[in-house]
Amino acid sequence: MSPKKRKRRKPQEQSATTPAREAEQGRVLPGTTPEKRPLKRTPVVVASPPDRRVTALWVILWIAWALGTPLALAGLLFTGLDTGPAPGDPRMDAPETAAHLIAEQQQQAVRAMGNALVWLLVMAWGVPALGTVLALALRRKMAALCFVVALALSVTLLFLVAPPTEIWDALSAHLFG
Repeated sequence: MSPKKRKRRKPQEQSATTPAREAEQGRVLPGTTPEKRPLKRTPVVVASPPDRRVTALWVILWIAWALGTPLALAGLLFTGLDTGPAPGDPRMDAPETAAHLIAEQQQQAVRAMGNALVWLLVMAWGVPALGTVLALALRRKMAALCFVVALALSVTLLFLVAPPTEIWDALSAHLFG
């Protein structure tokens, strides 16, 4: 080694001293802390993931609302379009049976439309209402808020299509008479 590098090297005994020995002797090296205290560590509590059954419940309710409502509305619309007599029915040629057949078909159509309306209300209003109640019972604020928004959206859109009085009249005619 060259003489210059040898002079720059620290002597062996100086490197043997540690910051703890220096602190014991009262000397503090620059860039070190005067005394090292042991760190107090508290364990971090990691919340367990949400129960998969609850997550499955939310998914099932959302799918029932998101797919069931449009399908129930389509069923109601297709049932309403299918209210007339079947074309080419040979029983329609006889006048005495035609009136009775038309009245019977109209009763069946009204019953089918009432059933379709009930399914629409169950899917559009019942599923989000059930989800809201369950979310509140399980103390899930975000899920409850989402189901309340879904319920408000369904109610608003259905009332834009038909006023509440018409919906109530159709429902009461189907259920009570």
